[in-house]
Amino acid sequence: MAEPQEGIHQEISEVTVAATSATGNATIHISNYYYREQPQTDSTPAAQPNAELPCPYRGLFHFGPNDAELFFGRDAVVESLRQAIQTRAFLPLLGASGSGKTSVVLAGLVPRLQREGHWRFSHFRPGSDPFHALALALVPLYAPELNATARMAQARQLAGFLRSGAVPLADVLAQVRQNDPGERVLVIADQFEELYTQGADDSVQRAFLDALLAGFSEAANQTRGLAGDCARLVLTMRADFLGNALSYRPFADLLQQGDFKLGPMNAAELREVMEKPARGMAFESGLVERILEEVKAEPGTLPLLEFALTELWDRREGQTLTHGAYTAIGGVEGALARHADASYAALTPAEQQVARRVFLQLVRPGEGTEDTRRRASRQELGAVSWELVKRLADARLVVTNRVEDAAVETVEVVHEALIRHWGELRGWMVSDRKFRTWQERLRSDLTRWESSRRDEGLLLRSVALAEGQENLTKREGELSPAEREFIVASAAAIERAGRQERRRRRLLFSGLAGGLAVVSVALLLAWGQLVRAQRQRGEALAVTAKLTATNRPVDALIQALAAAGFSRYGQPQPAESLLPAAATEALLGGAARSREQLRLRGHQGVVRSAAYSADGSRIVSAGIDGTVRQWLPAWSDPIGLVCRSLRAHQSLLNPTTEIEQEARKTCQRWGWR
Repeated sequence: MAEPQEGIHQEISEVTVAATSATGNATIHISNYYYREQPQTDSTPAAQPNAELPCPYRGLFHFGPNDAELFFGRDAVVESLRQAIQTRAFLPLLGASGSGKTSVVLAGLVPRLQREGHWRFSHFRPGSDPFHALALALVPLYAPELNATARMAQARQLAGFLRSGAVPLADVLAQVRQNDPGERVLVIADQFEELYTQGADDSVQRAFLDALLAGFSEAANQTRGLAGDCARLVLTMRADFLGNALSYRPFADLLQQGDFKLGPMNAAELREVMEKPARGMAFESGLVERILEEVKAEPGTLPLLEFALTELWDRREGQTLTHGAYTAIGGVEGALARHADASYAALTPAEQQVARRVFLQLVRPGEGTEDTRRRASRQELGAVSWELVKRLADARLVVTNRVEDAAVETVEVVHEALIRHWGELRGWMVSDRKFRTWQERLRSDLTRWESSRRDEGLLLRSVALAEGQENLTKREGELSPAEREFIVASAAAIERAGRQERRRRRLLFSGLAGGLAVVSVALLLAWGQLVRAQRQRGEALAVTAKLTATNRPVDALIQALAAAGFSRYGQPQPAESLLPAAATEALLGGAARSREQLRLRGHQGVVRSAAYSADGSRIVSAGIDGTVRQWLPAWSDPIGLVCRSLRAHQSLLNPTTEIEQEARKTCQRWGWR
C-alpha cells in the first residue's frame, strides 16, 4: 500500500530503494532511484471517519515500484513493452507530459520483469551532466560493495572515462554481466528530455547519445561474445522533444526503427484508474461518468485526475466519494489550481514573494516547446528560501530530493501539470519570461565556463555582459551565488583587459615618442648640415661675384644675387637678419658696376647698333654678323630677322655705307628710329 498523502514530500536517503510490489513478498531493488515519500502531519486533518485509511491515489506523484498494486489502466502497454524488451536493447517510450510514462515503466514494466526473475534495475535522469548521472546509475551494478564515499569517487572517475571515450559503455556493461552472469540489466533513463532542457550543450548531447547507442546495441554485445539480452535501456521522453531527438541522425535512425508512443487512456482504462484502487469505497451514482465527461481522454490529464481523486478521497463521506465533494474541490480542472491558490494564500506577503522567486526558478521557459520543470539545488536557492521549500513540499506543490552519492539536496515542482494549470504561476512566467529566458542562457554559459576550468575566453562580453550587469543590479536576489560570481568575474576580466590595453598603449606611445625624438634630433642635425652647406655655397658665389665684377659686371650681379639667396637659406621669410658680409659686398658691388639693362642673345658677334620702334614695343639691332634682328623689350631672344646681307654693315644709327643707309631707310619705313 502507498503511504498516506497528507503532507508528503520527497526525500532520498538510500542509494537503493526496496519496495514490496504486487508480486507478493518479492523485493524490487532499483539502483540510484531516489524518490521516497515520507508522511508529514497535515495542518488540516480529514473531516471524515476512517481518516486512517491510506489514500490509494498518487496525486501529482508518479507511481513507483512500491505502487504496483495500485497501478491500473496500462496493462496492454506494459505487456507490449515486456515483449519488446526481450529482443530490443534500446527502447524509447514517448508520450505527452502527464501521460504517465514514468509510472508505466516503474510501476508496470519493472514489477512484471521482476516476476520473471534474473533482472537487475538501475535508474537515472540526465540532468545537466548526463555522463555523471549515468555513472551514478552504473557504479552500484558492478561495484555494489562500495560505500557512499567510494561510490561518489568511482562515479566521478567513470563519468570522466565515459565522457572522453577512454572506457566505452559497452565495456562497463560487460563487467556488470561478468560479475553476475545469470542476470540481465535494465537501465531506465527517465525524463530523457532533460538532455535538451538542463543546459548540456550540443556537443555533450551528441557524445552522450553516441555512448548510449554504442553501449546498448546488439552489435556491442555480440562483439564481446555476450548474450543478446544482457543489457537493456528504456528511456522515457516527452513527445514534444521528438524534434530535438530527430535533429541528430544516429538517434533519429534508431527512433525510426520503432518506438512506443503512449497515448491517452480510453474511457475503460480511466474507469479502472478511478474504481480499482478504491477498494471498499464507492463512488456516488453518476460521479464516475461525470468525471469521465470532464476528462474526455485528453492527453496530460492523468496527474490532474489523480490529484482530484486524492482531494475527493480526503473529503469522502463514510465509504462514499460524493458529488458534493467533487463540486467543492472544483472538479478535475479546478482541484489543483484551487489547492495551489489556497496554499499560496496561507503564506505571509513576505513569504509569498519568496515563494514566487522559488517557483520561477523551478520552471524552465520553453523555446518552441511548453515550459518544463527544472530542478534547483538548496545551495542555489539559499537557506531562507529552503525553509519555505519545506512548507511547499508539505503542501504537495514541490518535491524535495536528496541525492546521497552527490550530497546534493534538490527541489522541483511536483508535476508539470502545476505549471500548465496553476494560473498564478502562469502569470508569473508571463511577466518574468524575458528574465528567466536570459537566466537559462546565462546558466548554459556558466556551465561551459566551469567545464572548461574557467577559461577566460568563455566569460561574458559586450552586450551579454551589459545585460548580466543590469540584471545583477536589479535582481541580484534571484541569481545563484555561482551566477553572480560568473557575472562579476566577466566584468573583472574586461576591466583587466582594459587596463592591459591602456598600459600597452602607453608603452606604445612612449616608444613612439622616443622614436620621434630620435628622428627629430636626426632631422635637426641633417637640417643644420644642409643650412651650413647652402650658406657655404652662397659664400663661394659671393667670392666668385667679386672676382668677375670688373670684366663681367652683369654676371657678377647675377652671382651676387644667387649668393644672397643661398646665404639666407634656413632663415624665416621675410628675412629678419642681415645678409652675410661677403654676399652683401658682392651684391652692392655688382649693382654699382653693371649698366646692362637687357642682354640680346642671337647675333653672332658684337651688336653694333640698336634702336627702339616709334611706339617702344620693339627693339631692332644690327650686328657684325650682317643681320638686323627685332626683339621684345622684355625678351632676351630675337623674335625675327629684319634683313640679312652678305656684307656686314657698321651701324644703323650712323650709316656710312649703302647697306647701312638702306637698312636705316628700311627701318624708318617700318617706323623704327
